Amino acid sequence: MIYVIYRILYGTDFLERSMRSVYDEADKIFVGYSFEPWSRPPNFPNIRDIEQSPPDVIEKYFDMSEGKIIVFSQQQNTPKGEFNYLYDCAVEFSGKPDIAIFMEPDMVWAPGVFKNFVEDASKHDHLFAPQIEMWKTLEYRIRRKENITRLGPSAYKPEIPTFRFGAYNGKDQVISQHGCYNFGFCLNEKTMLYKHNAALDFSVKIKDSIPSKTWYEEKWLNWTLETTNLEPGEKHMDHIPKAERYELPEDMRKFMDENPVKNT
Repeated sequence: MIYVIYRILYGTDFLERSMRSVYDEADKIFVGYSFEPWSRPPNFPNIRDIEQSPPDVIEKYFDMSEGKIIVFSQQQNTPKGEFNYLYDCAVEFSGKPDIAIFMEPDMVWAPGVFKNFVEDASKHDHLFAPQIEMWKTLEYRIRRKENITRLGPSAYKPEIPTFRFGAYNGKDQVISQHGCYNFGFCLNEKTMLYKHNAALDFSVKIKDSIPSKTWYEEKWLNWTLETTNLEPGEKHMDHIPKAERYELPEDMRKFMDENPVKNT
């Protein structure tokens, strides 16, 4: 059994395409979603007033009667161990899988690539997928300092380790040659602002990298090709030197164009 397990705090613009890209190979897809940031800051906007909730998106585009997708709400006050909680929920619903693959809603696979990743994952006790990170639209991408690859989806078998911030085990990283696209910097303006303000609030509380207060307006909203130092983290802004033009492969562009561009 192949499980795909999603954690969703915000950012459902690409959720339909993300799920569509894994649907055929997954035996079960679990979507654990929250309506508030980990820190629950006072007087914070309701994400449901900004974008469609995960259940609304999923029920709109998928046949829930097939029983492949299980959606449930969950609220944590820290990201530490959150993926362990989601995994335990999946096991409670449907038993233990052969392979568990952890994802977030901005991760999308090109046609056929997820199948290759699953086949690769069957040969390892843990496996991580590299990502191509897009910037603002489908026309641009970013590369990190020294071309360091940001890892995305993670697969485990047979046992799940104890996670900290994300779905990574801290062991030697085994990286697949089969990766996905990350559209986390391509969300609509209102969701990006929500994401930025949430990070400003909870980063100190969870001892994560603190964002620059001016990042949203200066680096993202008013970005041009000449804008440099795009990493949100205030002390690490040079880790993303710039964005550059990028041509999506034809099959990936076709997949993206055939599915909803925005659902907010």
